[in-house]
Formats: sequence, structure tokens, C-alpha cells
Amino acid sequence: MSTEAPAHQATYGVDRGRIMRTGIFNLVGAGVSAVAGLALTVVVTRGFAADVAGVLFSLTSVFLILSAAAVLGAETGVVYLLAQQRVTGATDRIGATVRVAAAPVAAASIVLAAGLWFAAPWFVASTLPDAPSGTVAAVRVFAVFLPASALTSVFLAVGRGLGTTRPLVLVDRVLRPGMQLVGTAAVLAAGLTGSVALALAWVLPYALGVVIALAWSVRLQRGAVRGGPRPQPPVREDWTRFWRYSTPRAGTGLAQLALQRLDVVLIAALRGPVEAALYTAATRFLVIGQLGGQSLATAVQHRFSGLLAQDRHDEANQMYKMTTTWLITLMWPFYLLWAIFGAQLMAVFGDGYAAGATAGQVGVVLSLAMLVATACGMVSTVQEMAGNTGVAFFQTMLALAVNVVLDLILIPRLGILGAALGWAAALLLKNLLPLVQLQVRHQLSPLCRAGFIAMGSAVGCFAAIPLAARAVLGDHVLVDLAAVLVAVVAYAALVWYNRQTLQLAGLRGLRRRGGKAARATEPESEPESLSLGDAAVSGEKTLR
Repeated sequence: MSTEAPAHQATYGVDRGRIMRTGIFNLVGAGVSAVAGLALTVVVTRGFAADVAGVLFSLTSVFLILSAAAVLGAETGVVYLLAQQRVTGATDRIGATVRVAAAPVAAASIVLAAGLWFAAPWFVASTLPDAPSGTVAAVRVFAVFLPASALTSVFLAVGRGLGTTRPLVLVDRVLRPGMQLVGTAAVLAAGLTGSVALALAWVLPYALGVVIALAWSVRLQRGAVRGGPRPQPPVREDWTRFWRYSTPRAGTGLAQLALQRLDVVLIAALRGPVEAALYTAATRFLVIGQLGGQSLATAVQHRFSGLLAQDRHDEANQMYKMTTTWLITLMWPFYLLWAIFGAQLMAVFGDGYAAGATAGQVGVVLSLAMLVATACGMVSTVQEMAGNTGVAFFQTMLALAVNVVLDLILIPRLGILGAALGWAAALLLKNLLPLVQLQVRHQLSPLCRAGFIAMGSAVGCFAAIPLAARAVLGDHVLVDLAAVLVAVVAYAALVWYNRQTLQLAGLRGLRRRGGKAARATEPESEPESLSLGDAAVSGEKTLR
């Protein structure tokens, strides 16, 4: 089968170098976001009373869940359709697609914001009865900025659909979390320890973010249609096609965020805001780990859409295996270390959060679940880019239902460990169900010889070495540090030795563009003309 595309099309092939460059750029942004998020949690847990910290974590969870509901799945629809319009040359429909996406999101977010504003007293009385004074006003602060959050998601998705994740990384991964950290630190330094000041510091960056995201979106749309057919206004077909795809994704996106955030709200309601703060701190490392997978997913999401739109399933499957191998190589060391050292890591949040045994158990449960989830690759992204949003919705809702039922049963008995068990069960269900569907319906599979080599290397270095060191030399901080250092060196050597099998030879592509490796940022929406060539042949040999 020929891999050449018509002149007007962008060919989404398996260019390892380009994918890796984009992935590294996204990973740097995810690293900034992770560090800022962890630092923010430390500032809040150490600088504010535990009940105030618990209120903030609970309200941010509610805010993000409502924001996901207001987005209505439009961000995924924008990526999916803009990538197809770009690859087929239908650039005159790009502006119409964005307008069709943004208008309902704006309306839905305003309605939800108004509802949250007026329901604030009831919400606090029913879910946060032990909350400190000022919590109702804090809820209303979050309500005011809800539309800004929802619309930012839509405008940032334009860049992803048009082949660049630069807006997403710079606005959502660098600017917003950085401003939240600075704002919270400023509030603490000024001696403002109430919920309202803390809420303002966390939510104000969304106002600036939506302005920048909108301006960047307009610029990218103009660049995409330059020299092509004149943009056309939305017609009925645009609305029908977009929302037929995106409507199931609305429920999926809400359920996915609820899986990540609802535990905190339920713990606050069933056990109080202090335990909600403890659980948020105990699970912060899982959130940091997930950013690594998200950074790679955003780099290839539009590529999966382009390949599957052209029925190039073999190349999509090759890319799925390759990116899963990279995810295992990157993330398994992190989750293995968290499983072993989770209790010790809790000390960073302060003495009141170092509930050693319980925090350690939470780390073990969730890290083991994430090892399995990572081995499934970016299964949800591939499923959605294959157009299966309806199936994805029902699978995610089932996982959410299992999570809620287990939480209601286990949290009153086991506290934060019960919430971790419920979340782990939902994570496994959410990843394994779509994995089976992709294998049966599309013959797409994430695992290959390279993936198993990455698994074995990670377990041998980051599980066997630290545990053996503890067994022989005892449980001491110096022993642990030495063992981790040996593990890092050994793992780096193994990865380098297996670099061809692990598809890491694409790192040489970082020298492209005049040999300036520092220019790891991706071009903005430039047409891709990616021939599979040697990369495809090499990938087929090593990933089989």
C-alpha cells in the first residue's frame, strides 16, 4: 500500500523523531506543571489550617468537575474534526467547527456558574458542614470563573487539532499552575489565611488563560486557512456532525474527571475536610505521574485521528505499540518508587500529613493500579480518535459507578485507604474494557517485545534493587538514597543498551534544524509531510 498522500493532505505517519520532540516538549511542560502543583500542595498544607486546605481541595475538585461538564466534550471534538479537516484539505470548515464548539460551551458554563452561585449555601451545608467561615463566598468565587475555565479548554484544543501543543503546554501547563503557586504564596505572605483569598489565588489565572487561549486560537485558524478556500459560516451539517461525535464525549470527560476528583468530595462529606486534605496529599504523586502520560497523548492524539481517518490501521497500531513502550519506560520507574517510598514522601507535606502506614498503603494500591493502566497505553485516546465515543462513554460511566459504590461502602470503614481501593478498581476497569474493544474491533494492541523489555528493566532496577537493599542493609534514609541512585544508573544503562528495540533512536532527531537541540518546541500548525520510510520498517522489526 502506498504511503503517499495527495498534495493537499497532511500525512500522519510514524515519524519517531518528530513525535519524540513533541513529546519531550510536552513532558517539560508537564514537569513544570507537576512541580508547581506539588509545590502548591506543600504551600497549602504547610501554610494553612487543615480544614481550610481541605475546603480548597474539595472546591477545586467541584470546580473542575463542573468545568468538564460545561465543556460538553467539545475539546475532543475540536481535536478530532480539525485534524480530519486538515488532513483532507477541508480547511474552509475549521472556523465553523470552532464556533459550533464554543457557543454551546459558553452557554452551558454560564448556566452552571449561575446554579453554583445560588446553590452555594445549600452545597456547603450539605457537603461541608464543618467548613470554616467564608466557605460560601469561596464557592461563589469559583462560580464566577467557571466559564473562563470551560472556554479555555475549547480554545486550547484548536492548537492540538491543527498539529501543535504549544498553546496547551504554555498556557495550561506552565502559565496557569505557575500563577496559582505565586498567587497562593503571596496570599500566605500577606497573612490572608481565609478560604476566599485562597480561592481567588487559585482561580484568577483562568481569566488570563482564556484571553491568551482565544487570541492564539484565532491566529492558528488564520494560519491554517491561509492560501486555501475562504472560510465558510457554520451550516446545519457542521452542528450535526460535531455534536453527534462530541455529545457522548461530554459524559465521558465528566466521568473521567469525576474518577480523579470525586473521591476528595466524598471523603470531605463522609469523613470531614481534614481527611480530604490528607487524601489529596497522599494521591498527589499519582496526579504527577499521570501528567507524563498526558504529555505524550497530546503529542499524538491528532496523529491517531489522521491515520484512522485514512484507514491506515497498521501504522496506527505501530504508533500505539511504540508510544506504549515509551510510556512504560518513562512511568513505571516513577510508580514503582512511589509504591516503595510513598510513606516517606508524605513528610514533604508536613508533620500532620505523615500518616505513615495509611499513606503507604494508599501509595501501594494506586501505584500498582497505574502500572497496569500504563501498560494499556493511551487506550482512551486511541478509542476516541477511532470515533468510538459512545462506547467510551458507557465504559467510563461503568467505571465511575463502581468507584462511587466502593467509596460509599469503604470510606466510612477504611477512610482514605477505602477511597484508594475504589479508585484503583475504577482505573483498572476504565483501561481494560477499552483495551479489549480496541483489540477485537480494530485489531489494535499496545504491547510488544519492546514493552516487556521496558517492564522487566523497570522492575529489576526500581523494585528489586531498593527492596534488596532494605532487606540486607536495613530501612534507613541513606540506604534508600543509595539504592535509588544505583537503580537510576542501572536503568539508564539498560535503556541505552536497548535503545533500538525501545524505539528511542529517534532522539537523534533532536539535532534537526541546524543542530539546535534546544529547539525542541514544535512548529505551529505547519503542514506535516511524513514519509514512513525507514522509520516504519525499523519500527515493524523492533515492535513485532
